[in-house]
Amino acid sequence: MTTEAASSAPPHAEERICPPGGFAERYPILYALFGAPSPRTILLVSLFAFALYATIIIRGALESENFVLPGIAVIGGDFTVFWMAAKTLFAEGPGALYQPGVLNERLGAAFPTYGQFSLFWQYPPTIYFLVAPLAALPYPAALAAWGAATAGFAAGVIRSLWRARLPLIVGFASAAAYQGWITGQTGFLTAALLTLAAGHADRRPLIAGIAAGLLTFKPQLGLLIPVAYAAAGCWRAFGAAAVTGVLMAGLSVLFFGADTWLAFFDAITAHGERMSELIFPDHKLITPYGFFMTLGALSSLAFAVQAAASLALAVFVFMVWRRSDAWETRLFTLIPAAALATPYAFYYEAPIFIPALIILAKRAMEKGWLPFEKQALIALWFLPVLTPGPHAIPVPAMIAFAAFAICARRAAHECGFKLPQIKAA
Repeated sequence: MTTEAASSAPPHAEERICPPGGFAERYPILYALFGAPSPRTILLVSLFAFALYATIIIRGALESENFVLPGIAVIGGDFTVFWMAAKTLFAEGPGALYQPGVLNERLGAAFPTYGQFSLFWQYPPTIYFLVAPLAALPYPAALAAWGAATAGFAAGVIRSLWRARLPLIVGFASAAAYQGWITGQTGFLTAALLTLAAGHADRRPLIAGIAAGLLTFKPQLGLLIPVAYAAAGCWRAFGAAAVTGVLMAGLSVLFFGADTWLAFFDAITAHGERMSELIFPDHKLITPYGFFMTLGALSSLAFAVQAAASLALAVFVFMVWRRSDAWETRLFTLIPAAALATPYAFYYEAPIFIPALIILAKRAMEKGWLPFEKQALIALWFLPVLTPGPHAIPVPAMIAFAAFAICARRAAHECGFKLPQIKAA
């Protein structure tokens, strides 16, 4: 929190949860870090985290051979797929990557020291509009541009909703942000689009709807947006989202051809059929489905639990958006619920939770902290560093469940829903 934000916060926003004496006097360092950290302490820890992340990434790049850490991974992770998609788009056409083996063959040629790739291109053709510019850049420059552009976009969106600097620094120094950078995925971009779609639904419906429509390049993350818009009567945003989605699909047909969409659906169908033959990384999922699959449940049971959870999440989002007029409450309800409502959301989507938790902190500073809420946010700041975790333990799912629970508790409190009370010691 910045100085100006702190001066405007109500007195109870910075009250200490631990009274003088006891734990605070016996363990002053731990209390300063986890009990009631000062803005200066928070800033110093965040800067240290940035320095640590940069050191790890730079050291990995220096030790790599052609950006490959032998026996481990390619630096940039899944970004290799987006970069190769852009290259293949212009070299072989938009439908090439949907053909079996093409993606892995081209990745193997680009990163020969890695070994055998076993990846599949499952994005709709609309994503080519996003990745096409990457074709003009060599891999390291493209990776740096991708990280800077997507994280910068997310930071700008959050900054437009809350002008305080320190919460933004803290959020992007979190372990969730680190996972977003090292995996090279779309987490920052989807976080920005979900934040625009949730935070501006009734205030700037055109912007919100366009953001929701652009999210169709990862449609599974937008499943609850129509539920939220319908509950709050945000029909202009609803309409803008529908028009944007249809327009994006139409433009992709115009530029890439209808055959590309047919190849996409064929690839999705083929991948679904081969799922039983693959060793799927269920332990990397953040969803109820992934949680139960990691624990060894039958897929039919895991899907049934996921279906029930998705329905419950939709009902909860509907109730909160129906009852609350506060955009902050709506935002930190929809975003974490959206990440859990689809069976296949991975730990690299962790940046999605950053804006929700930042805006939750904004609301808590304005309305007062709930018992243990601040400590829970501190824990979530570093817990994603443990992901993906062991194959037998659903670490990403448990962390995602905790993030949703914190947001749901705050939303239920503000909406007057009855929940069991947790009292501070």
